[in-house]
Amino acid sequence: MFSLSIDQQIKLQEWKKSLKPISIEDLGAIGGEYTYSFTPTSLGAITKVKRFDGNEIDLTNYDEW
Repeated sequence: MFSLSIDQQIKLQEWKKSLKPISIEDLGAIGGEYTYSFTPTSLGAITKVKRFDGNEIDLTNYDEW
């Protein structure tokens, strides 16, 4: 199971607030505004969140590697 730390959750919320608001019509019938990506490596998991419009944030804490 993958999850976000408290620090990652705070960083994610701040990033979301900085994005331009969108309308529901932009999302289509099933939504899908954000895609969460967890890529396991031998050092730790790379954690990224991508918005449907191409904006992306890397939440990986490389200092913990």
